[in-house]
Amino acid sequence: MAKLLIRAGWLLTLLALLCWLIILLKPGSPIAAWLSTRLIIAQALAFPALLALAGLGLLLLALPVSLYPKASGPTRLLAGLTALACLATSSLALTDPYGAGRRQKEGIPLIACHPYQEYRVTTYNAQNSLTAQSLERLLANRPDFLVLPEVSADNPALQQALNRYQLFSSQSQEEGIAPTLVLVSRHLGRYQAQEVAITFGGLLLTPEEEGSGPSLLAVHTAPPLPSYMDRWRQDLASLEKVANNPRIDLIAGDFNATLHHGSLANYAGENSRTGLDAALSLNRIYGTWPADGFLGLRAPIDHILVMQGPPARAHSLNYLKLGASDHLALAGSIGLCPRGS
Repeated sequence: MAKLLIRAGWLLTLLALLCWLIILLKPGSPIAAWLSTRLIIAQALAFPALLALAGLGLLLLALPVSLYPKASGPTRLLAGLTALACLATSSLALTDPYGAGRRQKEGIPLIACHPYQEYRVTTYNAQNSLTAQSLERLLANRPDFLVLPEVSADNPALQQALNRYQLFSSQSQEEGIAPTLVLVSRHLGRYQAQEVAITFGGLLLTPEEEGSGPSLLAVHTAPPLPSYMDRWRQDLASLEKVANNPRIDLIAGDFNATLHHGSLANYAGENSRTGLDAALSLNRIYGTWPADGFLGLRAPIDHILVMQGPPARAHSLNYLKLGASDHLALAGSIGLCPRGS
């Protein structure tokens, strides 16, 4: 009985590592999307470096067992396969967890696009604590779009921006969670907003005059907490459905998901031909939550997605620590092809 339990333990560990390997190698595939949105798996995926270190620790246990001559043949085999899986997953998760390096090696061809039109996009979950000082820093580089999950439209700090920006606020509200607010620079022309069914607020911003500026989808999904898991999965599914609209140029906000989770993995690695995470394109995925780090690590759950595909690209990306929020702000400069080019 003891031997059967030991073998069952090694087998379950091996299966868990193979699931992790699928998620790393095939982001966005149906099986990876399903696995990555299950309870416990979803939470563990937020910090792949911690999983990698756990894998290396397991490797130190599995390798001696696989070489131990007194262990039974099946046990040695399972331990040996587990050691190999630990080595593969930990190496990949530490060196290239989201596929930036693999994407660069693919050499995705760029289409001629002259000239690029550059836009500045910033997103910051302020957790309803936006101050005038924080807003001043966010506006310092004059962003074209400023996406602010958890900011009320009646926040007095916003008054300083209304002469230069159009203000849009989501209507969907959860108790205790401020809506999603977006500032759009007036120099882009007049914009209109359409509500999108996302738990904590979703807005689709489009120019009133076709071709006068890019469209942007601002989002704030439910978090993958046990009580919100179904709504989180629904939000990711809704996001993917709306993102398939070829007229959307940019998506930004608090996704409460990394590039390993569900449909968001479609913008990572080998599946990133129709849209791309700005941080991934620059290999600058430093994470945005928690702002002060968890064991020195941050999960990249706030994103700017460039939805035109190549040759659209991110030119720069900066992380900012502001105010009392436990999110970092993410500020990017994005190059888009003019519509119809």
